[in-house]
Amino acid sequence: MKLSLDEFPAATYEEWRHAAEESLKGAPFDKKLITSTPEGIKLQPIYRKEDLAALELPESWPGLPPFVRGSAAAGFKAKPWLIAQELPYGCAEKFNAALKSDLMRGQNSVAVLPDVATRHGVDPDEAVCGEVGECGLSLATLDDASRAFAGVDLNAAPVLVFAGASALPMAGLLQAVSGGKGFSGAVLADPLTEWARDGKLDLSLDDALAELATVSKWAAGKPVRTVGIQANLWADAGGTAVEELAFGLATGAAYFRALATAGIPDDEIAPRFVMALSLGSNLFMQIAKIRAARLLWDRIVEAFGVKPAPLFIHGRSSIFNKSVLDPHTNMLRATAEGFSGVIGGVDSMHVAAFDEPVRTPDEFSTRIARNIHVILAEECGFAEVADAAGGSWYVESLTIELAKKAWELFQDVEKRGGMAVALREGFPQQAVAANAKARLDAVSKRREAVLGVNLFPNPSEKPLATNPDDSEKKFAGRSKCIAAVRKGGVKLGSATVEEVAKAFQAGATIGEISKALSRKGASVPDIQRVRVLRAAEGYETLRAATQPNPPQVWLAKFGPPKQSKARADFSSGFFAAGGYDVRQETAGAKSVDEALAQAVASKAPVVVLCSTDDTYPEIVPAFVPALKAKMPGVKVILAGYPADQIDAHKVAGVDDFIHLKVDCLAFLNNLHKEL
Repeated sequence: MKLSLDEFPAATYEEWRHAAEESLKGAPFDKKLITSTPEGIKLQPIYRKEDLAALELPESWPGLPPFVRGSAAAGFKAKPWLIAQELPYGCAEKFNAALKSDLMRGQNSVAVLPDVATRHGVDPDEAVCGEVGECGLSLATLDDASRAFAGVDLNAAPVLVFAGASALPMAGLLQAVSGGKGFSGAVLADPLTEWARDGKLDLSLDDALAELATVSKWAAGKPVRTVGIQANLWADAGGTAVEELAFGLATGAAYFRALATAGIPDDEIAPRFVMALSLGSNLFMQIAKIRAARLLWDRIVEAFGVKPAPLFIHGRSSIFNKSVLDPHTNMLRATAEGFSGVIGGVDSMHVAAFDEPVRTPDEFSTRIARNIHVILAEECGFAEVADAAGGSWYVESLTIELAKKAWELFQDVEKRGGMAVALREGFPQQAVAANAKARLDAVSKRREAVLGVNLFPNPSEKPLATNPDDSEKKFAGRSKCIAAVRKGGVKLGSATVEEVAKAFQAGATIGEISKALSRKGASVPDIQRVRVLRAAEGYETLRAATQPNPPQVWLAKFGPPKQSKARADFSSGFFAAGGYDVRQETAGAKSVDEALAQAVASKAPVVVLCSTDDTYPEIVPAFVPALKAKMPGVKVILAGYPADQIDAHKVAGVDDFIHLKVDCLAFLNNLHKEL
């Protein structure tokens, strides 16, 4: 029997909307079914083919400009994404052992996470590691690099390293360790983002751009990319997808101009770029962001009048949304992030280990993170598909809307004089800080959920055990594993990759080489720095303060479940988010006297009344004064906010009220101080 839907009439949008409005029972359609994102995009409840007509969607095919649909015609089948898992080890031997193990188990790239000393081009004893993104592998000498990459073919497994403000020392070191065989991949300089991250530069911007040009000229004809754009910094600091794209594009435009001015052939510039994008929890926004990045980059390349070249995009799991609390939920976040990266069409990707915010990831967590790539490619079959999201009316609409907003902000930066001028003025920093504040406020008030933290917290969770490598992670720059640093003079015949490689081979350190480079440009001023954040930090601090002896909260429930359960469940989650020990009877009390006896027996310093607005006028005057007479100093809180009853309840002795509009984190912090 042949099945067909022809017997059913096609529904129109007007019919669908009429049915939707009827189901809302008078509630406004726009308020209930249209959602606003932090990017200022209004998400519709349903998308249609007609929606694309007004968006001026460019015609695009996989592998062809403007590369919205990916850089290869056959997608990942012809060009698989690089599994570029970072290995956060400061010790060369441990890094090497982990790298070789991972390369045998699916990893196909050498992702180097340099520590703060290596990024700044100084010797290990001149820097201390302590903040997010500062800990990693120390490569002070050729001996360090030889031990780190022993037995690894850096041509077969491409290198990916964001080397700091200048890639010249790192490029020379990798060239030296290859023994003249060279290497493939990307050794990337990104001075503007380093300036934003640290608030200062160790060299002048002119010198940094000159050295960027030097390494880029050396890379001509080689399978090596040299220009990095760490746009993910803006997202990890709490910025929106619009800001991440716009500030990343403005950074790339500045480097494009600098390389063109340095005399690098136009067609040699565009293929040298790598943009790192953060992969966050909003699945479709991340997919659209990756596609929009390629679209906008093609527009920039076209504006410079050069041959189209697809943007190489490196996806990295977000830092902003990860949590120390209930850390196994990070595994779910990372899986969704990996999925969005693949569907969006990244060229390489790092999926975060679930314990990354807590400790140096162990063998289990790194295996799970690495296997997410393998599962997506082999079990889900996404390696067989080119642009799986292409043609989705929702994704296509979101891509174009996001691209338009990002382009407007990019143009704003350009009108100010470019990214360097904007950073001096503090424009990108202040814009991202404002959005970060709004997002943290939403998390504090539980309008933005962080599972396991402010929503569905796990009161019985046990903290993850520390890892023996944690001391090395914290003090990576002083690890005993690093080769002894000799102190002596070094001279460079010229500031080229070849001369730097010779200096490393002669025994020079990265600090000595950096000092020997001829850097004469004017120093740059210190600027407002961009700090990487995690949304859960406020709750983590509170939970640490309330442990190991959490204050008890007693839920005084009145009546049957339909009367008390909804507010009891709300109250339980509200206080558990702060680490409070929430206790209650299974059934609600049948009388005020029964509830009073239960509350007194609990000896809890905080008692929460859980019932309905209709029953509170009868319960509160009888229960609260009697409870305070028996338990002086007890805090009595009412679940709900019956506006017309507030004054009467306060007179009866109610101390405070909890409800959906209360700032949960601020409330619990204040309560903890009072207790």
